[in-house]
Amino acid sequence: MHHRSKALYGVFVTVLGLTLTACGGDGGGGKSGVSEGGAAKGETGQETPSASPSEKPEWGPALAMGQPAPKLYEPLNTSGGKFQVTAKKIVKGTPQQAKDLNWDTLAPGELKGSTPYFVYFTYTLKEGKPQVANPDLGAHAAALDMKGVKVAERPVVHSGFVDGGCEVPPVYMGWDIGETHTLCTVFAGDEAHPPARLAWGTDIETDTDYMKAASWKWTTQ
Repeated sequence: MHHRSKALYGVFVTVLGLTLTACGGDGGGGKSGVSEGGAAKGETGQETPSASPSEKPEWGPALAMGQPAPKLYEPLNTSGGKFQVTAKKIVKGTPQQAKDLNWDTLAPGELKGSTPYFVYFTYTLKEGKPQVANPDLGAHAAALDMKGVKVAERPVVHSGFVDGGCEVPPVYMGWDIGETHTLCTVFAGDEAHPPARLAWGTDIETDTDYMKAASWKWTTQ
């Protein structure tokens, strides 16, 4: 019989941001078959152009809002447990809500945005046991355009709890297998450059990593 953990309700303030760092490098290798000019010689002895640098990969499968990701994720900040992740809805905010979030008072260089997006994810524990009961699961989310560029980001420190924004979530004492929680996170964006995809993933090092997996079409309410 399923046992649901007890919940204490209180204000949850996000204090962590996920910093994604791009990594790169060249695996090296010899120059066999390639001239100093960067071209390879074919059977005819004529030089053929070497391959151009690869473009970013095409996006993985596009999911609809409410459709779960096809794989389970083990968040880095739960210290255990695998979750089914589902993007439930995206609520487009207003400039007044952005003002109420005090983005206009941030110091120069800090993340700002004229349009807040309140993004809801549902998490269901399928395997294992999280050692951290109330992690910032929204830290694994990303809002990108079709080129894989982030066009809306989460403020490093935010509450998101303004009139019409994210609801105040319960504070959980733990997770049971099969238990589901819906949590909301806020993104700071620009209405003139809306995202095209909503991604969620672990072990992410570059935006390209987000593109390889399934992601949700950016659909707002």
